[in-house]
Amino acid sequence: METPNKLTPDTSSFYWKKGNPAPELEMQSFWKKLRHFYRTGKHSDSQQNRCSSALLHFLDDKQSAYPFTMEANSKKLVIELEEETPFYFLDFMLSELHQEHRKAFKGQLASLITGLNKLLRIDDKDTVVETLKGDYDFANELIAFDQMADIIPKAKAEELSQARSSRLISVIGTLKEGLELFGKHEGIVLLEKEVKKSLEKAPLFQNTLLIETKDDLFEHGQKLFQKEVKSFTSLMKAYRIAKLEIEGEYQEDIHKDYFEDFNWYRLLAEELKLFYPIVVVVNQPYVFDHLSSLSSLMASNKPIKVVVLNHEHISTPKQELLWEDASHQFRQEVAALAMAHRNVYTFQSSMADPSSVHQGLTNCFKSTAPGLCHLSVPMQDVSAEMSQYLVAKAANASRYFPAIQYDPAKGSKWGGRFDLANNIQPEENWPSFTLKANVDESKETNIDVAFTYADYKACFPQKIEELMIVPDAYNTDYLIPLSTYLELDEAKLYGKIPFIWLIDEENQLYKAAVPNVWVVSCQERLDFWLFLQELGGFNKAKDKEAIQQKEKEMTRLIEEEKAKMEQDHQQIIETAQEDAIAKAAERLVVALLNDEDL
Repeated sequence: METPNKLTPDTSSFYWKKGNPAPELEMQSFWKKLRHFYRTGKHSDSQQNRCSSALLHFLDDKQSAYPFTMEANSKKLVIELEEETPFYFLDFMLSELHQEHRKAFKGQLASLITGLNKLLRIDDKDTVVETLKGDYDFANELIAFDQMADIIPKAKAEELSQARSSRLISVIGTLKEGLELFGKHEGIVLLEKEVKKSLEKAPLFQNTLLIETKDDLFEHGQKLFQKEVKSFTSLMKAYRIAKLEIEGEYQEDIHKDYFEDFNWYRLLAEELKLFYPIVVVVNQPYVFDHLSSLSSLMASNKPIKVVVLNHEHISTPKQELLWEDASHQFRQEVAALAMAHRNVYTFQSSMADPSSVHQGLTNCFKSTAPGLCHLSVPMQDVSAEMSQYLVAKAANASRYFPAIQYDPAKGSKWGGRFDLANNIQPEENWPSFTLKANVDESKETNIDVAFTYADYKACFPQKIEELMIVPDAYNTDYLIPLSTYLELDEAKLYGKIPFIWLIDEENQLYKAAVPNVWVVSCQERLDFWLFLQELGGFNKAKDKEAIQQKEKEMTRLIEEEKAKMEQDHQQIIETAQEDAIAKAAERLVVALLNDEDL
């Protein structure tokens, strides 16, 4: 499978039939309509209905990463790309983490119980059996653990004080409750009502406690965490005391005070990873309706994971807005909201690269910080020409739904915490490609193009209708590529109309004018992408190059000034020498004249 930033373009031929320019009056009439279209988005042309984006083929490598196979702890799952795909990932992750962290820990708990029972001179056969099963789990079918427990020699215990005996008995009780706790479920998942409906199609989360509530899910998640972590903290407190007791290192005067006020935030990272996940799953609109409670959850630093499902695949601009109004509207970004808290592990991705999704979710769930995973749900109503996989890749390429990974625990410097590597050409504003088109039978031309958000929107037939084909007869220097248009200063935009490339069923290329509302949405997506690049340090190289260029220019100016000063200094010396010689000659003449008078 190819990495997201390496693409295999299609080598099919394109045709660009250039015609003669239209008469002047006809040209002026068309451009009047074109500028009206740009301002209003209204036109009567329907020929673009048979067209599609000319750049989509660059993303279509005729391969798909699906079906995708996940394997862990003798469990194997093969998934397809569909609406329920994010749920399959989540269900598998919960099971994977449960097996990885908790199975071995259960054996440790049973072993500690056995050790404490020996100190108390208690021979608990059931506990011994549990310990043996934990230690020799690989031979469950070969060893009769009940019989083996009977022949194990009993250890000789020391005399214990009443206080210590009571403490050990209490610790054993807590450890046994912990064994039951870890046998209940793999995690707790709180579901928004609309999300719960989606799950009815797939038999998932069989070993997970699912909770649906009318209360605020983010507030409910915090309350549930406080309740569940209390018993877990008691277990880890007993776990630490048990180890100290068995190793003979427990000191009453020191450890009693320490464990008196033992809270969950004193847990070590490896201990906190044993706490089964509490996950809140909501659709994107729910987030913006409950921003205050979500912010409170993330600021609390509780290791609660929030999974946000995004079903929106195109930002729909409001046609009635003026350019000045529309340009001030920015799309709310779930990932940016999470990163603003600085302590939240943040992961955003489409389903285009399942291995990246699997790794990102794994890192998020293993993190002991709060976590937010923003996932784009595959579309169901795509056209026959576009697969869900291709839509997901195009969303990434166009910077509409960029891949983001922010790990607050990764390095002390802000830029080092970001990872944008799973985006297509992440160092560029837009991914760039080269269209090869036949102008006639003997001539081929190369056209450098950028895959912008407008090109992504043009992947959808219903959005193509919002564009206006510009016949080649009406082509002028005022018609410029959209990517170029977005980089120009406003003073240079007068009279200019941006366009993107479309293609019909016969591989004929057309320039399609883009209305102002599309331009505004592209500006907003580009601005967000530049924001991410700045955070991720992608522009450091460019900034360094600019600084080096300025330093070279400054050095050049200094050298020129130095040379000029030396030249001026030399001129002063030469002038002074000439004056001195002239004065000396004058004095000599005067002296000679005086001698003649004598």
